[in-house]
Amino acid sequence: MPDSTELLLRTVAISLALVLALHGLALGRRPRLALLPLLACLASYLVCSAPGALCLSEAWLAPLLLASVMFPVAHWWLANTAFADRNDVPWLARIGALVQLGGALALVSGWFPSVVCAGLHGLLHATGTGFVLVALWRIWSSRRGDLVAGRRALRFWLLGYVGLHGLAVLIVEWIYGATPAPAWLGVLNVALITTALGVVLAFLTQLRTTAIETLFGAEPQPQTAPVTIAPLSDEPWLDRLKTLMTSERVYLDPGLSLASLAQRLGLPEYRLRELINRRLGFRNFPSFVNHYRLEDVQGKLADPAFDRRPVLTLALEAGFGSIGPFNRAFRDRYGMTPTAFRGGLRTTPEAALRPPPPPGGDTSGPAEPDPRRPLENERVRVAMQPTPAPPPVPRQMP
Repeated sequence: MPDSTELLLRTVAISLALVLALHGLALGRRPRLALLPLLACLASYLVCSAPGALCLSEAWLAPLLLASVMFPVAHWWLANTAFADRNDVPWLARIGALVQLGGALALVSGWFPSVVCAGLHGLLHATGTGFVLVALWRIWSSRRGDLVAGRRALRFWLLGYVGLHGLAVLIVEWIYGATPAPAWLGVLNVALITTALGVVLAFLTQLRTTAIETLFGAEPQPQTAPVTIAPLSDEPWLDRLKTLMTSERVYLDPGLSLASLAQRLGLPEYRLRELINRRLGFRNFPSFVNHYRLEDVQGKLADPAFDRRPVLTLALEAGFGSIGPFNRAFRDRYGMTPTAFRGGLRTTPEAALRPPPPPGGDTSGPAEPDPRRPLENERVRVAMQPTPAPPPVPRQMP
C-alpha cells in the first residue's frame, strides 16, 4: 500500500491541476495553449510517478505516461512563450520533442528487452534535462531585456522554480534508476508540487487578468477604446529616444543594450523600460531595437539600388548579429522570407509593406492597427485615411 500521506498529497495536487486547467480554458488563446499542456503533463506525472508503476502495467494509462514524459517539453514551451515572447519551435526543439515522444512510445509498447528499455530511460532523462536547462537559460538570459516589470519578478519564483524542481526530479530519477527512491523523498516531491500549484491557483484566480497580461500581454481591444494620454513629462524623453533611434541610428550597433541606451538617453534603466513598454507597446528590448533594424532592411529591400546587395549584408549592416535572428524576426513581422519580400515589392509593394493583421482579426480587408504594436502601424493608419475629393471646378458664367 502506498503511503497514505503521499497518496493524499497526490490527490490534492491532481485536483489543483484540474482546477487550474478549468480556469485556463477561460483564458485567451495564447496563454491557454501555453499553460494547459504543462498542467496536463504535470497531472499525468503525478499519476504515473505514484508507487506501483500503474502507467507501465495498465495499457489504458499509456497516454498518461506519454504526457508525463513530455513535461520538460511543455516547460520549455511555456518559457519560450511567456518569457521570450516567441511562438516558433526551432528545428532542434522539434527533434528533441520527437525523441521524447518516440522513446515514450517504445517504452509503452513493451516490445523491447530490459536492456534496451534502460537505455531508453537514460535517453529520455538526457533529452528532458536538456529541455529544462534550455528553458532555465532562456529565463535567465532574457532577463535584462525584459521591459515588463511584473514579469521580471515572476520569471524567477514562478517558472524558475518549476524548472529547478523538474531538474531536481530528473537528477534523482537518474541516480536511483529502477531502484525505488526513499519514501520521504516522494512525499517531499509531491508536497512541493502541491504547494506550488496552490500558490499559482491563488495567484491566477485572485489576480488572473493582471497575471496573464503580465506573462502573455493583453488581448487586442476594440479600436473604439479610449486612448490613455501619457504624462507630458514623458514627451521630451520620447522625442530624444526617437532622435537616437531614427536620426542617430544607434540601432546599427550590434552590441546595443538597454543599459547603454539608457546611459545615452540619460535615464535610469527602469524608467527606460517603462517608457518603451508603456508608451511604445514593446514587451522586450530586442523587439524594440529590431523594429528599427527591420525598417532599415525593409527600406533597402524596396530600393532597386540595393538589389545586388545580399540580404545577409543588409542584415549585418542594420545591426543584426547573425542571419538566424534576422530571418526569424523578419518572418514574424512580414509573414515571409526577406527574399520573397524583395520579390513581392516588385509586383505588389503596398501589400508587401503592410504589416500582418492582429491575431484573430479579419484578413479579408485592410489590416487594422494593433494597439500592442503602435510603431508598426503608422503606415497602415496613413493608408487607411480616405482620399480627399478634388475641389469643385468653378462654373464659368456665359
